[in-house]
Amino acid sequence: MKKNTPSKIQLLDLNFAAFQHLHGNIPELELNGTRVSFLFNADDTFYKLSASYNSNESVNVLDFVNAQRQLRAMMMSMKGQPRRL
Repeated sequence: MKKNTPSKIQLLDLNFAAFQHLHGNIPELELNGTRVSFLFNADDTFYKLSASYNSNESVNVLDFVNAQRQLRAMMMSMKGQPRRL
C-alpha cells in the first residue's frame, strides 16, 4: 500500500530555499496573501539536499548570496514590488 505523501513541500525559509536553489533544485513560488512560499517536489533530491543543509555543508558564500538574491527578485516580482538589491 502506498503512503499518502505530499507531492510538494512548502517552505518559507529563504536560506533553506536558497541552498536548494544553489544545488539545482529550483522551487516554484506561490503567493499566499502577502507571503511568498517556495514549493519543492517531494523527491529524493529534496531530501538529500535537506540532509546536506542540516549537516552544515560548506558552500561558496558568493554563490549562496546570489541564489538568495535571485529568489528575492522572484519574490518581489510576484508581489508586484520593485526589486531592491
